[in-house]
Amino acid sequence: MFYEKQPLKQQNNYKYMLKVMGSLSNLFSESNQPYLYYRCHENIFCKYFEAQNLSREDSSADAQKGKIGIGLKTWVGADNQKIAEFNKLKEEYMNLQPYEMICKIASYRNERIRITQNLHGIDEMIYHIVKRVPNAMQIYEYAFEMIDIDNIKIDSKKSSATNIYFQDGKHEYHFNISKSTLYMIFKNMILLDSFNVDILEDPYQYLENIAKKNKNILDNMMTKIKPEHEQLCLRLYTVNRITKEKVVEQKSGLNQWNGARKGRDGNYKPRNPNEVYIPYPKKDRIRSKGFFPDRNVSFELLLPDGKSIQAKVCQENGKAIMSNPNSELGEWLLRNVFELPIGQVVTYKDLQVYGIDSVIFTKLGNNKYKIDFTYIGTYEKLLGIEDENFEN
Repeated sequence: MFYEKQPLKQQNNYKYMLKVMGSLSNLFSESNQPYLYYRCHENIFCKYFEAQNLSREDSSADAQKGKIGIGLKTWVGADNQKIAEFNKLKEEYMNLQPYEMICKIASYRNERIRITQNLHGIDEMIYHIVKRVPNAMQIYEYAFEMIDIDNIKIDSKKSSATNIYFQDGKHEYHFNISKSTLYMIFKNMILLDSFNVDILEDPYQYLENIAKKNKNILDNMMTKIKPEHEQLCLRLYTVNRITKEKVVEQKSGLNQWNGARKGRDGNYKPRNPNEVYIPYPKKDRIRSKGFFPDRNVSFELLLPDGKSIQAKVCQENGKAIMSNPNSELGEWLLRNVFELPIGQVVTYKDLQVYGIDSVIFTKLGNNKYKIDFTYIGTYEKLLGIEDENFEN
């Protein structure tokens, strides 16, 4: 268990802040079950347990503390909860029979867990749950495991045309076909902690009184808010100008190793099987001028698992972000994270299965950056654009 191993002071501070947020429930609801927005829960957990927040990456884990990945959940009512969504992969499984469909969904689920663990150097996963009941909150933790595909059994009595119920000998699940959503039934959870929540009848008046009483303090706090680090999102794919299809090029980008290079003698030679680069196309270079050091100037790049490598802007017009040496990033990503055999190209379908298709660089200062891999559609969402042409 994670929670019980944390210092008592951190546990109490965590519970106190959950209690405070729950007391404001009438801002959002008239129920006697405390309200807790899931993003708020993630931030409170990470602040008071000093964990790394992974929730914005849409990875299988919402937080990380050391080598432990934590899936954070909060709910009211039934313990049948959403754990994954596969709408982007619908074409791959919609025409399969129930058993084959569930095996395919289970493999997608397992791949995303594996990628999360490999990206962040996670050895163990666990669910941490805050269940809200009338005038109280309860804390549970639950096993976070891959689905045992070899032991999948369909429950035909419960299943229907829209929902397939199944179990793997350890946990019970159901897959909603129309919503492309996988649910797990959190059965036989062990209660770790609980506390009452006094819901304020008029939270608006309460907040107004605090604001008036502490106006000078609040004004001072607001002026001291530090600006966020500058960030840049780049795609791991290109967009076909004619079909608008997203593709990972066969001999460039993540598959640079698959293209030959011209030697000094004029002959073309095979590349190192780990050579990759992150595309840095013209439109992105224009909108992020000055974000990276000049071309061929090395900078430190922190990987999600904490490893530090050297990288730089390379190639003609600076259209690529590469590690130095060039094979180091590819060895980490292709072999350690994706666990691909040498010679297997990366496709956009692979990225869909992994649940990632773009990266975010964060500028930390002093030629120091970090990189995070983020969920499908992040690039379009951040820039507020539809799919566009991809020009080097």
